[in-house]
Amino acid sequence: MQIAELLSHKSKDLVTVGPGDSIRTAAEALSTNNIGALPVCDAGGNLVGILSERDIVHGYAVRGGDIDDIQVADSMSREVVTCVPEDDVNKTMLVMSKNHFRHIPVLENGRLSAIVSSRDIMEAVLEEAKTQRNVMAEAYKMVR
Repeated sequence: MQIAELLSHKSKDLVTVGPGDSIRTAAEALSTNNIGALPVCDAGGNLVGILSERDIVHGYAVRGGDIDDIQVADSMSREVVTCVPEDDVNKTMLVMSKNHFRHIPVLENGRLSAIVSSRDIMEAVLEEAKTQRNVMAEAYKMVR
């Protein structure tokens, strides 16, 4: 299964923040949308980083202070691993596991189009396994 197929079952809504936004703004966006990471885009819509819940906690623990005074740019991960719709879901899952992150932005023609979570991938792989199991069960019935 490719990432594109997984995306066909996901909401098209994409929540992002800017590097100059406050950590409070980012935390509120995470909470309101029940998500665990936010792509960080500049004014031109270019992906410049990713901010996870872990980044926020780590940034606050290191810097302290008022979360209204800490900018997203101060806590975001700047080196972002991405995938494309043509990538294999299983290979993408291995990349995420190897690099210890739970969210990966999807780029189409070099532009951010979506973000995929490890949960999205696990659900897609599980659904594919269920379908294969059902096909095998039906095939077994036919040969009995």
